Amino acid sequence: MPASSLTLQQQAFCLSWLSNAAGDKVDTLANLEAIVAQAVAAFVTDNAGQIADWSVVWGPEAASHDGDDPTALYYADNLLYAAEASVNGAPCLVVAMAGTNEDDAYDWLAEDFAIVRQVDWAYGNGGFTGAPSPKISHATHTGITALLAMTDAKSGGIQAFVTAWAKANTGGTIIFTGHSLGGALSPTLATAVIGQNGGPFPGVTHLALPSAGPTPGNPDFAALYTHFYPQPADTGPTPFNTDIVNAHDIVPTAWNDVHLKGFFTNTGDLAFKLEMDALLGSIDLLADGLLAFKTYTPIAHKTFAASPPDVDYASLQDFFGLIVANHLAAYPTYFGVTDALNDTTQVMTNATLRQVQTHARQLIAAAKGQQASTSSAAAE
Repeated sequence: MPASSLTLQQQAFCLSWLSNAAGDKVDTLANLEAIVAQAVAAFVTDNAGQIADWSVVWGPEAASHDGDDPTALYYADNLLYAAEASVNGAPCLVVAMAGTNEDDAYDWLAEDFAIVRQVDWAYGNGGFTGAPSPKISHATHTGITALLAMTDAKSGGIQAFVTAWAKANTGGTIIFTGHSLGGALSPTLATAVIGQNGGPFPGVTHLALPSAGPTPGNPDFAALYTHFYPQPADTGPTPFNTDIVNAHDIVPTAWNDVHLKGFFTNTGDLAFKLEMDALLGSIDLLADGLLAFKTYTPIAHKTFAASPPDVDYASLQDFFGLIVANHLAAYPTYFGVTDALNDTTQVMTNATLRQVQTHARQLIAAAKGQQASTSSAAAE
């Protein structure tokens, strides 16, 4: 096929984004999976000549903490699929995972904000002994456990599938990618697959492309990940093995050294601005406390600064509309693929705005609770 006009990073990011295509749906798990498969197929058709001829070869597989009754209706807490194509004459596999389900409070609290409690890394070190005690957040552990438990009817679990693919495709490339919660889970799954394999796959390039990802774990986990997924020397605007972060995005700010307080200054209501600065300040303090306590160490991340719209924000709904835009729409814009992802971005945005005030109250309470827990732990 002719050379693609979108870079490999752009294509991988698009496949990551499309894993969220069912983010606003309540349906059977099979139907949620079908929605994502159809979104990928439409993306390939609509962008023929600009991208490789991607086809889904594993999954999509969806999971819900509420159960797996094939006739019941669920939100998908996690969704995972793999697509392959020939890129510049070589085989490439992209393993894409959905991030936070914007409509499901379980994801916001159980998988996104359960961060003070940590869990020992249980997936091997791939032969690397320089990180003796890796740990990941309970949130990350919950998500990675769900992903590794998923099973494709034809190909088994994702570990077995990736291992078999790597053996059959010497000279190929494997990319793990996800946004938001998926931005924490993608580097974690990438590390787990190598750890459980006993080391890297011979003759295969392995990469990660997380975006808006909260920090998955402690310093030893960061060292383990970085050993197998080092930051490239030629970073460019969207480097592989690096968390791509909008500096004005709340989600990756928690327990990362990216701060928010003072950014949202263009509000027409001083009292409202002060209230919001207090919220953002509390989240910044949470991040500072966890970093100072050396509980979490971010993987390498590259920040960009999306420009805020020049309008006043005098209501909670308006304000959180800006927050949602910085967590969602800003990323396709930065990657230069806005038009290719408009439908999925709208799905994600609609779901978030529909529940954002409820989630905001829960998020504030969770942030304050985590901050109190961290302070107590530090005092002991």
